Amino acid sequence: MRTQLLAVVLIPIITALVLGGLRIGSAVQNAQDIDHVHQLVRTVDKGTGLLQELEDERDLTALYVAAERTGDTSRLDTQRSQVNAALARVRAEAAHVHRGTNPVLATRLAVLDAFGGKVTSLRHTVDHSKMRLLSVVNAYTALIAELTDALDLLTPDIAHQPLAVRAGALQTFAQATEQASRQRALLGGALTQGHFDANEAQSLTLASRQQQALIGEFRSGAPPAQRQFYERTVTGSDVNKVEMLQKQVLARQDTSSLRLDADEWFDTMTSKLEMMRLVEKRLVGSVEDESSRERHQAERSVFITSLVVLLILLLTFGVTHVVVQSIVGPLHTLRDSALDITERRLPAVVQLLRGSSDAQLEAIKFEPTGINSTDEIGGVAHAFDDVHRDSVRLAFEQAQLRGRINAMFVNLSQHSQSLVERQLELIDHLENGEQDPDLLASLFKLDHLATRMRRNGENLLVLAGEEAGRRWSAPVRLVDVLRAATSEVEQYQRVQLRGLVTADVDGRAVNDIVHLIAELLENAATFSSPDTEVLVTSRLLSGGGARVEIRDSGIGMTAKDLEEANDRLLNPPVVDVSVARRMGMFVVGQLSGRHGIRVQLRRSSPRGTTAAVMLPQNLVREHGDHMDPPGLSARYNSEGRLTGWRNYDAPEQLNDSALAKRAYRTRRHGARSASKE
Repeated sequence: MRTQLLAVVLIPIITALVLGGLRIGSAVQNAQDIDHVHQLVRTVDKGTGLLQELEDERDLTALYVAAERTGDTSRLDTQRSQVNAALARVRAEAAHVHRGTNPVLATRLAVLDAFGGKVTSLRHTVDHSKMRLLSVVNAYTALIAELTDALDLLTPDIAHQPLAVRAGALQTFAQATEQASRQRALLGGALTQGHFDANEAQSLTLASRQQQALIGEFRSGAPPAQRQFYERTVTGSDVNKVEMLQKQVLARQDTSSLRLDADEWFDTMTSKLEMMRLVEKRLVGSVEDESSRERHQAERSVFITSLVVLLILLLTFGVTHVVVQSIVGPLHTLRDSALDITERRLPAVVQLLRGSSDAQLEAIKFEPTGINSTDEIGGVAHAFDDVHRDSVRLAFEQAQLRGRINAMFVNLSQHSQSLVERQLELIDHLENGEQDPDLLASLFKLDHLATRMRRNGENLLVLAGEEAGRRWSAPVRLVDVLRAATSEVEQYQRVQLRGLVTADVDGRAVNDIVHLIAELLENAATFSSPDTEVLVTSRLLSGGGARVEIRDSGIGMTAKDLEEANDRLLNPPVVDVSVARRMGMFVVGQLSGRHGIRVQLRRSSPRGTTAAVMLPQNLVREHGDHMDPPGLSARYNSEGRLTGWRNYDAPEQLNDSALAKRAYRTRRHGARSASKE
């Protein structure tokens, strides 16, 4: 049932797992993408610093070339070292960027990896060639443009609009700063050499116009806070002075002397560039802050999504567990109760009722299963309680009926026993006064039939579960017990006692053992040929007790019949109609169970059946002083065959005419004496 219930809820659970997994996977992927963008922002931050350092190197190199590569180069050497350090920082940061499968990103990162070699090559060309001012500036400008394009790392991977706006504003303003730095290099070089030609003037004018256009684009597209920060920062006397000096130079570009100080221009323009770079740094920080905020938000989204999915799954499992337990728990209780009723309680009730007499019967208290729910399981439990209640009631009624039947058996047995005893007394009186051997023999046969009738009456007591009311108080010889049992068999002439041992039987069990042996002898004589013998032997066991074997030469029994018969002897069935057909075996089983006697049937060799009766140690002991029933002792020849009888109370031997009379009377008295105290 648990498996079936789990199978019912398995589909929604799997669906929840799949959907939750997809949702968590999507959140994790988004967080990874944002973290990737954040790493790119850090690379751009370091790249912007490299761009500024390279612009300063270009401008100082322009002054160096304009001075015809003479003068102090310490400032230029220091700047080149700063460019190398900035380049190392960019390459270290770019090494942490995941290349992925984006070809544009991979190409731009490859440019950053190879950028150091290009800078070194350009420096070598500038130092060892005759390149003029404009060529040097253009060469550095081309290298800076390549770096600017390579630093546009965010464009292929930005999917968030706020970050894209800030990145676009940064890119525009960085280009404007580059044009301002280029103006510083061109005009500074021209002032250093004292003149500049038309191409240099044209380049200066173009750089100024591009800067103004880029600043206008920045003001129109940048966030209000960044635009306001620019207007507050890039202002003042140095900014105004830069514009004034630049106008003066452009106005005198055709004269031979510019009449301006190169250092004054360079320092003033450097002051303006520092202001612009503050804005640029603020823009880089804004991009990085936005990427950090989005990364934290993505991480929080992953955590919340995972927590919600986990809570949903836990709630699903919890509800499933509660539902399954609410169904399986009562079912387990119902199953345990059913097994307890069928395997323990009901058999115990039946056994109790079976072992109680009619006068001792009391109503059995009914114990319900304890399931009081109103659902279908509760309905099944209530129905099972009804079945259990009816079963107990029927068992009680059957026990009452069986008690009445047993009482009827006892009454019938007692009436029959009373009549048989009166009949035996009358027959005994007739025997004592009769001398005619033929008539005496007929009286003996009548006496024998009455004895068998008394045994059948005792069978009714066994069926009723009652014991004989009278018992021996002293031990009795085992041979006399066997002789008394023989006297109750119709074909007693066929019974041969051999190998008898000197042992005593507990007087309390004598009557039942005589009855048990008589039933086995009756079966052996009935199911064997009339011209064969039924052999009875006995021997003492080393561990205590005695073994009596009754062997016939009949048709025997099959292995299956022997197994069934032994099972009935070991576990006597309940009294029913079938018991009447196997009365002898039922009586033997009841009597053996009463005293702990073991009876087992087996095949004889070459044919026939042997019944082995194992008398326990507490019933049989070595011969001692005891009280014998009145009668005769058997006399055997050397082969163990019965040859006559002698009175063991008197030493004299009997003649043949009296022998027959005393033999029949001994068998009758032996059987009767075994039931008297």
